[in-house]
Amino acid sequence: MQIFFSLSPCWGGLITLTCYNCFHNNFFRDAVMVATGNVFTAFFAGFVIFGIIGFMAFELDTTVDKVATQEAGLAFAVYPEAVARLPIALLWSILFFVMLLRLGLGTQFTVLETVVTTIVDLWPHKLRGKNHKWVLLTSTTVMFLLGLIMCTNGGMYVLQLIDTYAAMFSAPDHRNG
Repeated sequence: MQIFFSLSPCWGGLITLTCYNCFHNNFFRDAVMVATGNVFTAFFAGFVIFGIIGFMAFELDTTVDKVATQEAGLAFAVYPEAVARLPIALLWSILFFVMLLRLGLGTQFTVLETVVTTIVDLWPHKLRGKNHKWVLLTSTTVMFLLGLIMCTNGGMYVLQLIDTYAAMFSAPDHRNG
């Protein structure tokens, strides 16, 4: 599933962003570089993730399956706990949360551009040019207002609900195989 999140073939993020390339761009080279970089990054991240989960299981004197979850709690509870136990914990904690912020912003820009491009492409004669900024402003405002519910006490439950039933809608069924 991580490949589907990072390359976003089901959500149209890369396809949308490639429409801004030059016409004579070497797209084959770019595709091979992005896919190769993605595979090596995911492979390296797997070592880091399983190392941290194994360390936490050892520290808590429990099994790995009780520490490892696929929920957001892994990123916001287990990892910060492990990072806090490292030498120079403050530096690693800052770097970890800066990384999370950058990942979130990068994903948000891709999703926003996909939504805006889809809306503009539906009515190109009305929305291209100067009206594009109004589509962008309206889309960001609507997404901001919808995202405010994540700031409530039940925000984590809403996040998990959306992640389970809406975000995975176009992705392959990862629970059955």
